[in-house]
Amino acid sequence: MKFIDLCCGIGGFHQALANLDMECVLASDIKKECRDNYALNYNITPEGDLTQIEVENIPPFDVLCAGFPCQPFSKAGEQRGFGDSRGNIFFDICKIAEHHKPKYMILENVRNLASHDKGNTWNIIRGSIDTLGYHTYPQPVILNTLYFGVPQSRERVVIMCKRKDLGPLPDLPQISKRNIRPTDLESVVEENAGIAIEGRLRAAERVWDQFLELCHANDIDIPKFPIWTDWWDSDGNGTKVTKRNPKLSDAENEAVIDTAQRAFYAKYDGWIDKNRAFFNTNRVLLGPWLEQSRGDPLWTGAVRKMEWQAGDAKLRMSQVLWSPRGSGIRIKNTNYAPTLVAMATMVPIYGPKSRQLTPRECARLQSFPENYIIHPDDKVSYSQFGNAVNVKMIERSARFLIRGEPLFVD
Repeated sequence: MKFIDLCCGIGGFHQALANLDMECVLASDIKKECRDNYALNYNITPEGDLTQIEVENIPPFDVLCAGFPCQPFSKAGEQRGFGDSRGNIFFDICKIAEHHKPKYMILENVRNLASHDKGNTWNIIRGSIDTLGYHTYPQPVILNTLYFGVPQSRERVVIMCKRKDLGPLPDLPQISKRNIRPTDLESVVEENAGIAIEGRLRAAERVWDQFLELCHANDIDIPKFPIWTDWWDSDGNGTKVTKRNPKLSDAENEAVIDTAQRAFYAKYDGWIDKNRAFFNTNRVLLGPWLEQSRGDPLWTGAVRKMEWQAGDAKLRMSQVLWSPRGSGIRIKNTNYAPTLVAMATMVPIYGPKSRQLTPRECARLQSFPENYIIHPDDKVSYSQFGNAVNVKMIERSARFLIRGEPLFVD
C-alpha cells in the first residue's frame, strides 16, 4: 500500500507505516529543519506548505496520514481552533481526501481537541469526515503511549477513518487506565551519556533536595498541592506580581502592586491559604531552610515553586524525574516521563543521573528506531521530538484500522 505524510514533521507516521511495509509517495511539512531531517532519514524530500501543493498532481495513494497543527487546539496555546489559520489546515487535508478518495485516513492531534469549544470542533471534524464518505468513531479516540508500553504519558486524539464502501470500522476495545502497561525509564536511559545539570537547575536540585531531606527526617508529609514559597510569608514578594515599573512613581507602583496582589490572591486563595497553613505549622523547621535558600542567587523565579507528584514514598531528588516548567518544578516517579514538549528548556531531568534526558532518549520515548539520524543541534532535536507523533501508537492504530489486528497487545 502507498501513503502520503502531511504535516510530516520528522517522520513518525512514515516510520510507523514503513513498519507495515507501506511506501510513502509524498510528504509535506512547513518547517525546513523537519524537511531536511526527513530527507536524511527516508530519502524523500518533503514538499513545503501543503496548501500550495497541486492536489491533482499528488501520486495515487491508499492511506492519508496527517499530524495536523495542534497549536490552535492545545491548552498551551490560545485555543482559537478554526479561527487560527493553522486550524484550517484540516480543511486542506479534506480537499486532498475528496479528490483522491484514499481507502483510509489516520490523523493525530492533542487531547484537548476532544473537548475544544465545548465539543463543537470535534463535531465539525466528524461531520466533515462523514461528508467525505468515511466512517470514523462517534467520539474522539484518546490514546496514551502508556497503553503501548512506552514510558511516556502522552495522550493524543487519533482519528481513524475508513472509506464507507470498504465496510464498517473494527469494534473499538475498551479504552481506560486499565490498558496502561508497566514501564520504567531505565528501558530508555543510557548509562554514559549527557551532561550534568548546572546553574539554576543545579541550584533547584540542591535546594529542593534539602527540603525533602528536612521533611522526611521530621515526618512532614510533602503537600500534594503546588508549593509556592514566595507566598508562604509574603504576598508574592520577588515575583512578577510585585515587579515595579520604572516609568511609574513609588506611589503609583505601590498602588499597582497592591491591586495585583489582591487580584492574584482572589484567584488562587485556596492554594495560597494551604501554603501558608503548611508553612506556619512547620515554621520552626522550614523557616531557616527558606531563609538560607533565598540567599542563593540562582534560586529565583519559577524554581521557587514545586509540585510533588511522586506519591507518598520518601524519595530524594536523586530518585525522581523532575521537569523545570513555567509553573515551577514538577516532580514525578521514574516509571515514565511526562509528555515531551517542543521546548529545550523543559526537557525532563533524570534524578539518578542528575542530567536532562538526551535527544536519543527522547527519540526512544517517541518509539523511533536506534538507526534514526537525529538533528545535530540538541535544541532543534528536542523541539522535533516534542512535536512528533509516537511511532508505536500510530503503528498499532494502523494495524488495528487496516489489518484488523488488536489495538492493544500484551
